[in-house]
Amino acid sequence: MYVEEFRVAGPLSADNAEELLLAMLGYTSRITVSSNGRSVNAPLLPTCSDVLRLRAGSVVTVTVEHGHRPEIDEDRRAIRAFVDRFRELTDG
Repeated sequence: MYVEEFRVAGPLSADNAEELLLAMLGYTSRITVSSNGRSVNAPLLPTCSDVLRLRAGSVVTVTVEHGHRPEIDEDRRAIRAFVDRFRELTDG
């Protein structure tokens, strides 16, 4: 399991959440995003991103686990790709 915590510069729109998921095609890891006391599994972000109540300065925690390809350390690669893209999309 990999966990990363960071602050966002702004909210994640439904369109940006869709774009984020497209960047994750090919990964089998389970990704969960948490903020403001709430959690959402990554595949649900386009329809539930408002549940996280993200705004500038919100702390986001991303958890990645159970990738089916441990030989390539898939979870580590997935968290890096997800967090980097998430930060780009919420950069304002």
